[in-house]
Parts: sequence; structure tokens; C-alpha cells
Amino acid sequence: MQINNNIKEQPANISPDNFDRGLIRLLRWVLIFITLFVATFFVTGWGIYRLNWQNSFSNSVARVIPYPAAIVNYTNWISFNDYNQNIQSIRKYLESKEAAYKGSGFDFSTDEGLKRLAIIKKNVLNQLIENRIIRILAEKRGIKVSDAELSDTTNKILARDNQEKENLTQLSLLYGWGSDDFQKRVVKDLLYRDKLEEYVKNQGELDKNAKVKLQTVLDKIKNGEDFAEVAKEFSESPSKEYGGLLPAFTKEEAPENFANVAFSIPVGKISDPIEGTDGWHIVKIEKKFEEGGKTKVELRNIFINRDTLDDWLKNQKKQFRVYVPLSDYFWHPEMGRLYFKDESLNQLEEKINRATIDEKLQEADFLLNVSKPLSK
Repeated sequence: MQINNNIKEQPANISPDNFDRGLIRLLRWVLIFITLFVATFFVTGWGIYRLNWQNSFSNSVARVIPYPAAIVNYTNWISFNDYNQNIQSIRKYLESKEAAYKGSGFDFSTDEGLKRLAIIKKNVLNQLIENRIIRILAEKRGIKVSDAELSDTTNKILARDNQEKENLTQLSLLYGWGSDDFQKRVVKDLLYRDKLEEYVKNQGELDKNAKVKLQTVLDKIKNGEDFAEVAKEFSESPSKEYGGLLPAFTKEEAPENFANVAFSIPVGKISDPIEGTDGWHIVKIEKKFEEGGKTKVELRNIFINRDTLDDWLKNQKKQFRVYVPLSDYFWHPEMGRLYFKDESLNQLEEKINRATIDEKLQEADFLLNVSKPLSK
């Protein structure tokens, strides 16, 4: 029998033993890689969650491994990388602002500065959690933000005042962002928030509490209670201190719907509820007179705030389960917000917030001209 000459012999260097040794080497390298990956995963995770690492090593690993900074309703993860990048952007902005104002801004090298930076970090994560909750609430109601809408809104914002190039330069200098970063980190969340606010407002959700208070006020007035006393008890305007009495004004100095009612009803008359941008007004006309060739009216006002989206969200957040693995914080389900485990930092933040509120109240008091007794 002849052997077919076309059948080639296998090379002598490929043998079962050589193949096995090559496979063993490959498996050894795979095992080394897996061991290094697992070790890096656990060491970095321990550093982030227990030692509060935020350094170049942990940040680099977090870009690859999506460690959660917070988890909303079990399946919605906010990555440590997103959290950390937002912190870096805010810090860059604050430090740029400091440079621009010759040292009058933030100095993070001091003990006080580090505490303020800790508050900024916590507020960044709190905002990321809120943004995720808003998106979940919006999508449950069928609210979507399309790519075209997102791109169009981003372009309009960046092109405002016909200064697109300058605005992009400012984004880069102040935050280290390009247009894609701005779109992802700011515009998308703003669109979801605006759409959700419009939806719940149209559904009457923001007026529910105001209308209950409004009916209580109307019942008291109908029962003959003194308007000024009711204003002191129920009005949510700084003028409540003076029984709702406002400085006299002309028709041109007030919002149109408010002015139309105030100048159309007689002295002594109490109006029906007047809907404003932020809530509801009930007014009682005290007097009308001429001054400088113009008619002026002096009235008492009871103002009932409409709930803001933040008010509505506060109740909605109680329905969410939020887990924060970072060791510095805990989520308070009843308050619907993030708190420090270090109570001294909570107290410092409250002090800072109170000072800001006091400044706003002083400004409102000045603008309303109610810091001094009014004529009656």
C-alpha cells in the first residue's frame, strides 16, 4: 500500500507536553491578572469607603471600576467617579473665583476651609442623589428628555449673548468642562427638573397645601375675624408683622393681575383670592389717594405660598430607599437628605445656611420697606 505524499507530518516541536505547558503559562498569567484585579478592587474599595481616599490612584481605579457613591432604590447607582469629578469641577470653580477676587473667596488650606470643602462635597452628593430621584420620578410619569432637545438646549445656553466661544472658554477655565461635560452634568438634569415641575404644577400638586391654608383664611375672614390679625397669624410674607400692611403703590408698580384687583375694588373691600406666580393673595383696601398726579392704593395683604418643587420633592423622597456606603455620611429618610455623621459639621452647615437665610430676609425686608413703621 502506498502512503499519500500530500499528508504532511506534524512539526516535531508541537507535542501534547508543549501544548500543556503553554496552556499552564497562560492560565498562570490569567490567574495573576485576576488576583491583581481582585486585590486592587478590594484595597481601593476599602480606601474609598473606610479611609476616605480621594487621590490620583483611587480616582484612576474608580474610572474603570464603578464603585457606588450612593444607591437609590437598589438599582440606580451614582458612581464614585461621577461624584468625584463633580467635586473636582466645583473646587476648580471656587479656586478660580478666589483667584479672580484676589483671595476673597475660598481658601481650602486652612482648617476652616477644609470643613467648608467637606460641606461642599456632601452637598454635591446630595444633589446627585436628588437629581437621580427627579429622573426616576419623571420617567415614571412618562417624561423623557430627547437627545435632540438636550443638544438644542445646550447650544442655546452656550450661544447666549452671541458669545459661544467666550462661554465655552469660561466653562473650561472655571470648571474644566467642554460642551459635552456641561450637557451631561448640568443641562440634562435641569431639563428633567423643569419638565417634572411643569407636570406636577399642571396636575395641581403644588397648590394642594396652599388651597387648604387659603380656605382656612377665607373661613376666618367670613366669620368676621379682623383681617390684620388673620394676616399676622397666616400670611407668609414679611409684611405679616404689620398685619399685612404694604407701602402705598401706583398701578404701574405692582404685577398686572394684582394691580387690576387692587385698583378695581372699593376701599374697605376684601378681594377674592388672587393667583400670583408663587402663591395666592387676599387683599383688603385701606385707602386710595392722589399723589404726584397718580392714584395710589394702600392695602393689607395675606399671602399664602404655593409649594415649590423642593417642597413636593421632600415628601416624594421619603418613598425612596437610599444607601450611601461612604463612611462620612448617612441618608435621613424622613428628612429626605444627606447628613454628616460628624455632628459638628452638621452644626457648621446649619450656621452657614442660617446666615444666608438671614441675609435674604434682610434684603426682602429692605425691598418691602417694612423695616420702619408704616402710616395707617
